Amino acid sequence: MGGGWRETVGIGKYGKKSRNLYKPEGGSVMKKVISILLSIAMILAFCAGCGGNTAPASSAAPAASALPAESKDAAPSGESVKITLGHIYNPNHNEAIALEKLKELLAEKSNGRIELVIYPSSQMGSEREMAEQVMLGTLDMGLSDGPTWSNALQVPEIAVFGLPFLYKDIDGQKAVINEILIDSAGEMMIGKGVRPLFGFSASIRGAILATKPIVTAADIDGVKMRVPEITMYVDTWRCLGANPTTTPWGEAYTSIAQGVVDGAEVDPSTIVDANLQEVTKYFSKTAHMGTIHIVSMNEAKWQSIPEDLRKIFLECAAEASAWQIEDRKTTDEAAVQKMVDAGVTVNEVSDEERAKMAERCKPIYDQYDADYGLGDLISQLQEIGG
Repeated sequence: MGGGWRETVGIGKYGKKSRNLYKPEGGSVMKKVISILLSIAMILAFCAGCGGNTAPASSAAPAASALPAESKDAAPSGESVKITLGHIYNPNHNEAIALEKLKELLAEKSNGRIELVIYPSSQMGSEREMAEQVMLGTLDMGLSDGPTWSNALQVPEIAVFGLPFLYKDIDGQKAVINEILIDSAGEMMIGKGVRPLFGFSASIRGAILATKPIVTAADIDGVKMRVPEITMYVDTWRCLGANPTTTPWGEAYTSIAQGVVDGAEVDPSTIVDANLQEVTKYFSKTAHMGTIHIVSMNEAKWQSIPEDLRKIFLECAAEASAWQIEDRKTTDEAAVQKMVDAGVTVNEVSDEERAKMAERCKPIYDQYDADYGLGDLISQLQEIGG
């Protein structure tokens, strides 16, 4: 080699021989080599620095987009809901008190996350109007019997829960509410945008008369009976042999007092609330009908409530329902005693005579089976509620 260069052989990386060139004198060439190496090192460092700055930016985007996706899968912690409910009862009514208890339970068990706003005393309209509002979503919740929900939602089948002679007493209603009401009613109502959630007992109806007691099925023949303007009630008393007369409930007292009708069919608590014991003489425990109120919510509203709050709601609803049903028994017993104290004669109706009355109403059952295929459900209701 010329130019003063020397060649040496050494052991390089991984144990292989390597050839090295160097010039021991004249350092200018070496300086150039070092300068070039330093420049390359600086360029590499700069590129690494750029890569370090851009890498976090590219990795940050997926992290940011992952947060909203997670929030969709799980309800935000601490989310609160406001639920509106309307009903027709005055604040001292058994069902109104039960709803106030529900309100308190919801606030307590949800730590204030569920606010139930109640509009009593028909502030939001009639019972049917409020049922329609629940369907439309302008009111979140309401409570009505099967026939009223049937009319409001235009689903005739729902009236099956108000058929005559299904429930012998409040315990029978309780069994139906706890065992089959919500699932069976849900199949009929949810498609219309209303979800049944729990039930109340609106008691068992009897006959309060000014003229005579009803002891046998034959005693009903020709009786002028005040009934609500609801098809199921009119049809029931017509089948029983009475002459049903529809008048507003507010006119029941004067209608009996003036002899326009012989009496009315209603539950004990409502009788004394209207003071009918003042213009009548006989209360017969016909147990011809039992009314169950289906407490329901707009389906879209229900779906908007976080799952944890739905669970709390159902727990509180079950507690409020249980309280209402037991309290209704006590309230009705006190009402019957108040009638007795006012001089009204109270009589039972034997199972034999009640069966004869039920047989007179068989055409109503047959119609619901023929029109809607509800024979099996009717049999279940009779078995559980009777």
